Amino acid sequence: MKDKDINNDFNHIFPEDIRDDFLFSLDSYRLFLEGLSINPSLFYQKWSDVNVQSIIDKYWKPNQKSDWKWSLTFPFFSLLEHYINTINSPIIIGFSGLPGSGKSTLGFWIDSVARELSLDIKVISLDDFYLPGKEMDFAMNGNPWNVPRGFPGSHSLDLLHQSLDTFLKTGVLSSPTFDKSLRGGKGDRSGWCEFKPKVLILEGWFVGCEPISDISKIDDLDDEKFNLSLSQREKDYRVLIQDSLLDYSKIWEKFEKIWHLKSSRFNNTILWKSHQEEEMIKLRGSGLKGNNLTDFIRMIQTSIPQQSLSFIRSDTTVEINQYRRIDKLQTTDYHLDTL
Repeated sequence: MKDKDINNDFNHIFPEDIRDDFLFSLDSYRLFLEGLSINPSLFYQKWSDVNVQSIIDKYWKPNQKSDWKWSLTFPFFSLLEHYINTINSPIIIGFSGLPGSGKSTLGFWIDSVARELSLDIKVISLDDFYLPGKEMDFAMNGNPWNVPRGFPGSHSLDLLHQSLDTFLKTGVLSSPTFDKSLRGGKGDRSGWCEFKPKVLILEGWFVGCEPISDISKIDDLDDEKFNLSLSQREKDYRVLIQDSLLDYSKIWEKFEKIWHLKSSRFNNTILWKSHQEEEMIKLRGSGLKGNNLTDFIRMIQTSIPQQSLSFIRSDTTVEINQYRRIDKLQTTDYHLDTL
């Protein structure tokens, strides 16, 4: 069949109201689904089913665009279902995205829909493994951004290693919980949870990020390209963080796959994080604001070289613009039985 005929058939599968929400080409979407071993016709039939839609709509924001549903959430969930139905041992999927990108919202949706459909999927955050209060204060003391947590070095890595290794061996995950509102907003460990999923998703803003061998050259590039005006204290601390990333990279080795919700421009996180904290204040009465928000955003922009965060070695990359609209799709070939 000629490419033109294939594209015509593909166009007939997805209604115009869905296609009109896409900023990317239909051909790139077709190749994306093919790479994930997804049959477009079966895929559309399943996710457009009235009963499935009723579950989906319970957890979507009313104004959610179709691109997030059909080019990120549904393909990702289809992959998770495939693993549930075919694997014999527990697996871990890494999911990376800058603060405010929407990864936590997606995680909530996956957790909620998986529970509704009785699927053994669980989403946890790297944030759950933050150091407990006093240990955190000691580890964060003297950082140039004056933030209480957030960058590599603020997590209980030994505990994370132990929890993930036990999960991969036994299928049982023991995870701490972290309440960011405790201790006047510094946060503290607040309890423990136990889960028995077949597929575990670990999300975080620098998941999959690898250390750079010569960061001094990157400092100069970042300063020139992004006009960061790095202070000497920030440069010195970036070296320490690179050392920490070596330990985190051993966590990434446990992942079956990594998905990256990539920002088209690194500075998009300024807008996203500011909006996210405004919403937190409206909903919960607490959130970052003023100097605390400014310091946190500065930490995100400068603690890890932007080159590291932009070029995570992911298996699947979904790129979003400043409005969180998806404009690019890329994936390696998964070579699975057709989903």
